[in-house]
Amino acid sequence: MSELTLVTLDNAHKLIPEYIVSKGLMIGSYEDMMDVILSMIKDRHFFNMDKNILRGCLEDLTFMYSPGDDVNKDRVVAMLEPSDDEDSDDEDDDSDGGNASMEQFQEMMMKQLSSQMGGMDLEKMMGAMSGVSTSGEVKEQESEQVKEDEVEEVEEVEEVNTEGSEELSKEEGGAE
Repeated sequence: MSELTLVTLDNAHKLIPEYIVSKGLMIGSYEDMMDVILSMIKDRHFFNMDKNILRGCLEDLTFMYSPGDDVNKDRVVAMLEPSDDEDSDDEDDDSDGGNASMEQFQEMMMKQLSSQMGGMDLEKMMGAMSGVSTSGEVKEQESEQVKEDEVEEVEEVEEVNTEGSEELSKEEGGAE
């Protein structure tokens, strides 16, 4: 079996045009360039690069082969223009490396969670998540409170079971 031809960032600018010339292919659109890549893969070329980078290279090559087509020019220009996301990222960068925005996000999420849980105290929730309550006590006290709550729930369940037993006893007594 023949070996693969490795196409990387270091040699793509040579191998792709060489392939186009050797096969006598005509490039007029980006779709033509995609067909070239598919044909290269069939001919055992292996593209070892990020596909987004490959896409950018193909757009450049398409424009080089067909510079009169405004669509090809627009593709290259669109890749070169800064996006709205990049502009807002530059403005959002603080000296703390973005930790402030993460803390704001966490606080927003905790407030939303708190409102969904019936107004539970935000500081208690944060303490529960970190393993320490807001007064600095260890989580053991919180687990004791949970145990007490569980005991109360069990007592309520036992009362319900008892009530059902009494009614059952009355029915059995009436049936005799």
